[in-house]
Order: sequence, then structure tokens, then C-alpha cells
Amino acid sequence: MAVTLKTLAEHTGFSTTTISRVLNNDPGMTVSEETRRAIFDAAHKLGYTGGSGRRSQRIVSDTMAIGIAEMLSPAEQMTDPYFLYLKNFVEQSCYEHKLQTVTLRADADGYHALSASGIDGIIAIGFFTDAQIDSLQLLSRNITFLDSSPNELLYDSVILNFELGIKQAMDYLRGMGHARISFVGPKRLGDEHMHIVLEPRRRYYEHYMREAGLYRAELVVEAPMRDQLAVEEEFDMRMRTWGPGLMPTAVVAVNEESAIGVIHAVRKLGLHIPEDLSIVSFNDTVMSSVVEPALTSISPHLDYMAATAVRLVQQRASTPAHQPERHFPQKVVIPPSLIVRQSTAEYDDTE
Repeated sequence: MAVTLKTLAEHTGFSTTTISRVLNNDPGMTVSEETRRAIFDAAHKLGYTGGSGRRSQRIVSDTMAIGIAEMLSPAEQMTDPYFLYLKNFVEQSCYEHKLQTVTLRADADGYHALSASGIDGIIAIGFFTDAQIDSLQLLSRNITFLDSSPNELLYDSVILNFELGIKQAMDYLRGMGHARISFVGPKRLGDEHMHIVLEPRRRYYEHYMREAGLYRAELVVEAPMRDQLAVEEEFDMRMRTWGPGLMPTAVVAVNEESAIGVIHAVRKLGLHIPEDLSIVSFNDTVMSSVVEPALTSISPHLDYMAATAVRLVQQRASTPAHQPERHFPQKVVIPPSLIVRQSTAEYDDTE
């Protein structure tokens, strides 16, 4: 028996109107994340495929439908808001261009669109396995990857120039008189092909420091990306082992969560930022400006990254009202900017 909106209403307790608008990502519909999740989970669990019972049927409309696939779950995004902000900016840009957004839900079989409408293109935020990409292709072959670039021959992509970001941070700190510069972050993570590789910011940091003749292995503090407490404990332990003349005067943190962990560790020892230690962070979300002291940060221009991804996916979309503007993929590398705030200060080496 086909699962209908009425079936979902009986199962969830929400009205058929609310369920229909949520499943079709009506931009004028405001509901809590709990309500949205309950509706999508029920639709997936019961096998809802739209009014016709066929997932592939498209509602004829001039509105372009863009699927959004996310690497992290909502719970994981709470510990790393970088991807949450990317998604929000994607949705904002789609709304400004009058594009319908369709949230793609993930399970063990890949990604699925719980909507009766077809998908004209997909923006995939983060890193995805080959199997996950295969499942996305079943929904649309017009995929733009945001913050990764798994296959430049097939897909559009928008990524950040990490090397330039590290250079900006290091040049700025050295210009402020710092030479003992630490790096805090993981050694390895998954790349665009889900292979384990050296974390790019750490790789460029090490290259920069070696080229400058300043590299010292003990200045590299290995810590996870999304565990503020682990960073705090690791940096606290490391600070207690650094002897006179070995303590770094500045830190480059892989993200804001790591930077905040460093701040807490420094305060444990009765030291102050930036008087005793300057900090530069990556990402520059709202968190950078509200933490005390406000973080000097490398901004990836998340709003521009998202808007670029929306533009790229539009260009290759094919609908009854829109023909593709190009048939070849593009890779856009966004240059970051250094935003100076209160977490950095000049260092006068009088030793």
C-alpha cells in the first residue's frame, strides 16, 4: 500500500500541509530542527516516495531544485560549525536565486531525496566516499562539491587555498616578531578520495617553517579537529614540558575549536592572551568574534564559497526552462583573508 501524506500525518501527528511543505523545503515554512528531522525520519522509515509513489517523478515547475548533501550529521556540526555555516549560506544563496532546496538524507545505502520533485543539481558539502558519490549520481549527475574536489574531470568544486592561508598567518606572525610558532591540529585526515593524508594546514605549516629554518618538531601539538577538551588537555601538558626558551610565542590553530582549547590551557597556567601567547585560528565563523579575546583568524569567506557553489550548479543544470551554460567541470579555488582581532600582539624578543 502506498504511503501518503495522510499516513505520515497519522504517524507523526503533524498536519499534511506542514509535512508537505517540510518535505519540499518550502522557504516560507519555519519549523524546529526536531520537527523537520521527525518528518524526514518518518518519511524514510515508512518508505514515502511522494504522491505518485515514484521517487523519480518530477513536479513540472520553472523552479530549479537543488539537493544539499552534508558530510556531518547535525550533532557533529555542533562541534564543528564550519560546515553548518556553509550549509546555511548555501540555503541563503538558493533562496536569493529563487531555487528550491531539497535536503538529502544519508543512511547505510547512501543519500536519498525524500521529495516527489526531481533534483536538478546537488551541492555536496565536505568529503564523501565513492559509494556515497555513486548514490548522489543516481539523483543527479550535476554535482558541485563544496570544500572538496574528488574528481576534477567530472564534477564542479569549490575549495579553499589552504597554502595561502597558512602563508598569510605565518607572514603576519613573523612580521610581529614571532619565530617560535606552534601548530595545533591533527596530523592526518581523509582527503577527497577518503584516503588518509597529512592535514593540509599542518603540511603547509611544516613546509613554511622548514623553508624559514624555524621548524622544530616539539612545536607541533597533535590534537583532534573537533574535541576542544582534548586540545586543552594536550596543550596544557605540552606547556608544562616546554622549558625556558622553548615555549612558543604564537600558535596557529587548525580551527576555532582548537584555538579555544589553547586559550583554556593558557589560562590554567595563569598566562594571558595575547600578552604571553598570540593565537591565529582558521575558519572565522561568528565564534571567532565572540570568544574572549576575539580571534585573529584566516577567513575562508564562507558566504562567497557557498554562493560560488550555487552559481556553478546552476550553470550545469538542465530543466524545461533552463539549458546548461556549459558542459565541462570547473574548479574554483578561493583565496582566504587574514582578519586581525585581539588574540595577537607584537613580540619583543629581548632574550
